[in-house]
Amino acid sequence: MILNAGTLITMNGEREVREEVHVVVEDGEIVDIADGYETGEETIDARDEVVLPGLVNCHTHMYALPIRGAPLTASPESFYEALVDIWWEVDEAFTMRDARLSALGSCAEMVQGGVTAFCDNYSGPNTLPGALDAVADGVSQTPIRGMITFETTARNSESEAIEGIDENRRYIQEAEDEYDDVTGHYCLHTLFTNTETVVDECVDRAVQDDRPIQIHLEEGLVDVHESIKEYGERPVPALDSMGFFDAEVIAAHCVHSTEREIEILAENDVKVAHNPYSNINNAVGIADVETMEEHDMTIGIGDDGWDPDMFETMRSAVGIHKLKKNNPSGFDMAKALEWATIGSAEVLGMDDRIGSIEVGKRGDFVTLDMGPNPVLPESAPYYVVSAASKADVTRTVINGDTVYSLERGVRGVDSADMEAVGEASAELWDRL
Repeated sequence: MILNAGTLITMNGEREVREEVHVVVEDGEIVDIADGYETGEETIDARDEVVLPGLVNCHTHMYALPIRGAPLTASPESFYEALVDIWWEVDEAFTMRDARLSALGSCAEMVQGGVTAFCDNYSGPNTLPGALDAVADGVSQTPIRGMITFETTARNSESEAIEGIDENRRYIQEAEDEYDDVTGHYCLHTLFTNTETVVDECVDRAVQDDRPIQIHLEEGLVDVHESIKEYGERPVPALDSMGFFDAEVIAAHCVHSTEREIEILAENDVKVAHNPYSNINNAVGIADVETMEEHDMTIGIGDDGWDPDMFETMRSAVGIHKLKKNNPSGFDMAKALEWATIGSAEVLGMDDRIGSIEVGKRGDFVTLDMGPNPVLPESAPYYVVSAASKADVTRTVINGDTVYSLERGVRGVDSADMEAVGEASAELWDRL
């Protein structure tokens, strides 16, 4: 496959932006990037477009899709109330069908929006065991690559938490090989919804299986307050004392992490999934990414299940960090694109394969129609972050194959599938 690009934003180590180039992909791998345009049997014509690496959503909840538009009566006035009054009710109501169709619908949306890889956290205690097979069935109907996990929680009981850990191990050891590019990992919902026994068990399993653990860390102050109450210290040192960081850890949010806690996270090579739009929506605060970057921490960006348009997620990051500094020049827009590509790929441990357009990496691309204005190399990343949207995506390419186009839609998904997603959502609303 040959892709001719008018403007190619590589996101390589030098963050090169090249004009009028072609990219050659063989067997799914980029084998050449050279000046000028070429023709071949299979050629993608993006000479009038901007080409990016495939976007990477490093923290999402696909099971949130059915709640969009739901006629919920809850009016939470805190993050904790939102968990109790909305999300934990949704968790309990989920069925296997919901798990599969929410994954299918979410993946179709992600592919349509230029996302080529994601990391998901599913929660539905009444779908155990087998929940992750249902999620993987939905994911694998689309061409996207993903990491999936069951979100372990002891909010009801310690035994239920162990069932969640068992589900992750069962998928990794028994089911994962049945799916292409849908891998399993481990997840603890939070420290405050688990016990030290559960933390220990999760770490043991993750280390044995050589898989990361994802955790919602200090998203809301409830996590901090409960940790001090239970362990006499804040969540990060408490987890450190438990040996949690013996495992590879992806920490989502870190909104209330102090500078000392960030130092501990950095010392343990913890990777951060930043979720700016979600943090705005839940009114929990703004993560101190500036201090994280001072400590050379790996940062990616996710939608936390709220907004499938990663361009809006990038813009949310730009807005909150400028507002935090009360300075319209207080945040480099290009940083948001870095987080959504190579940064998120590093968070997921996939940066050797995806996240930038370089020889040796997979042929994952997004092509954008940016309208009539000229696209200049020096300003192209800023133009994309400030002005692009999901609606501007003309193609999504994974492993050199065009898996989404305006003309053909998402490969493997038709209107009947999406109607089924909507019907399942309506039925879930009735149960709620």
